[in-house]
Amino acid sequence: MRVIIGFGNTLRGEDAFGVDVINQLQKYFKEKASENTKLISVFQLTPELCLELLEAKEIIFIDALYSLDLKYTLACDIKQDIKGTNLSHHISPKIIISMLKDLYNCSFTYEIFSMTTCNFEEFEKNDKNKEYKNCVKKVASFIKDNPSFS
Repeated sequence: MRVIIGFGNTLRGEDAFGVDVINQLQKYFKEKASENTKLISVFQLTPELCLELLEAKEIIFIDALYSLDLKYTLACDIKQDIKGTNLSHHISPKIIISMLKDLYNCSFTYEIFSMTTCNFEEFEKNDKNKEYKNCVKKVASFIKDNPSFS
């Protein structure tokens, strides 16, 4: 099974990137049902999410990536911003991957899709945000047009 997780805060501007990509994919999969793909939209990653991923053979994480230098650049990495053993708000995909492998002995492939931005303020998703919408569409299209990366 392929599991796609988009995460972010829809109240914080472009932090909603992962959630918006999932919304685009839900429209596509509503028309073309797929038993092999599970879409998950969450505010943040939590350890409990591992239970939803135990059967996954492929996992895709989608989120915004903070960058002062680049804006609206698509990347395949999410900075790991963990200090100490804090597992509450800043848990990263790398922690989820590690938990699945080390605690549950799961075997899977994974991809990380991110969009660089420094705009985490509230904004209206209208014509002024064409670059943002374009990034959402590009990632959603790439995922739906490539059923498997493995």
